[in-house]
Amino acid sequence: MVQPFVRFKPEYINRLLLLKKIYLVSQSYKRITHPPGTEKPTGLLLTDYDDPGLGKTHLNAIKTDPMAYLLNLANEAHLLKIKELLAGNKYVIYWSVVEDPTLLRKTLDFNYKDHIRRFVLANTNWRIGADEQIRASMQVIFGELFIILKRGNQTMRVKFEEIERL
Repeated sequence: MVQPFVRFKPEYINRLLLLKKIYLVSQSYKRITHPPGTEKPTGLLLTDYDDPGLGKTHLNAIKTDPMAYLLNLANEAHLLKIKELLAGNKYVIYWSVVEDPTLLRKTLDFNYKDHIRRFVLANTNWRIGADEQIRASMQVIFGELFIILKRGNQTMRVKFEEIERL
C-alpha cells in the first residue's frame, strides 16, 4: 500500500500560521504505517486552507466521516487539541502534502503500470495498442489521491485505491 503523504509534525503548525493557512480539515486516514504486533492507532489526515469557504467545501464532501472537522489554528481550543493529538500515541497524523512527488511518480510508473492497463481495459472502451502509452498523473482532491489517465483527448479521474486493488 502506497502512503504518499508527510507525517504531520508540531513544527508545521508555526509554518501554517506564517503562511496564513489556518484552516485545517481533518478526516479518517487508512493508509497509515505502524509497527507490526502493536495496536493500530487511528489515522488522521489534515488538509490546510487559507480560505474558510474552501475548508467548508472539503468538509461538506466528507461529511459522513466521523473524524471530519474544520479546525481553525487561530482558535486556541483547536490549536490545543491538535497539539494534544500530536503528543499522544492514539493517533497517527498525516498532512495531505505529497512527501516526494518524484518518488511517487516513479512508483506509479514502475509498480502500477500493469494495474493501470488492467483498469483501463476492464473499465473503459479504450482499446490500447501494444505500443501505445497511457499518460498518468496524480492529484490530491479532498485528501484522496487520484490518478488522472489520459489517452489522446480522453481523460479519466480514478481513485488510486481502485487501481491499487488490481
